Amino acid sequence: MQSFDGIGEKLIRAKENIYNIYSEMERFFEECDYPILPENDHDLLLKANEYHKNRVIPPRFGVLTGEIIHQLRSCFDHIVWHFSLDSLGSIKKPWQIEFPVFKERPVDRAKFETKIQGVTDHRVRDLIEQHQPYNAADPLDNPLWIIHNFDIADKHKEVIFCVTARGIALPREMKGILECYQREHPELSAAQAARHFKISDTSQLCISFKNFGQRETVSVTEGLIDLFEYTLNVAKEFKAL
Repeated sequence: MQSFDGIGEKLIRAKENIYNIYSEMERFFEECDYPILPENDHDLLLKANEYHKNRVIPPRFGVLTGEIIHQLRSCFDHIVWHFSLDSLGSIKKPWQIEFPVFKERPVDRAKFETKIQGVTDHRVRDLIEQHQPYNAADPLDNPLWIIHNFDIADKHKEVIFCVTARGIALPREMKGILECYQREHPELSAAQAARHFKISDTSQLCISFKNFGQRETVSVTEGLIDLFEYTLNVAKEFKAL
């Protein structure tokens, strides 16, 4: 199980980095001139928007994000290596072994097979096939494709961020309670549900991915957590085989 021990350590490191980047992004706004958008003052709101539009997002955030994405992508490659260990002696080009990721079903099946040439367990092969983005309703929004695409992009250019505002600022411990209340009262908007708990509907600033699959903007920390949890669950599926 050595390979899965390595996957576990990669996931631990990715989680640590997600917490680190969250703290640094929070501090980025706490130390600025407009940590909260002044929505009740139109002129001041315009100044705040202009201020944040021209503010330079630290390159370090892109570096930390790239490290997290790479750790997640590496977990998938480690899965394939784990199930290829018994066949290493017969593999002609071991450097080609990796977890295949295709958003379109490959016409040339050899491109797919080369990547999993050492995997002999049909259960593993079937599960790899099931997780291919081309099996998803929208391949571009598939978490595996997003991880794979971000990892490639990070090697060649910086990940693009932007400053956005969330509609409601609420304590993290209230999130589950508010979501439960909304499920029980689907006729209420998020802002109306928040006011029931006397939660401010002041917009809260955050740093977002400029593109996250098909979505234009997604909070960096929320997006990374979603990708982390997806990777963790996939690893558990393969480890159970």
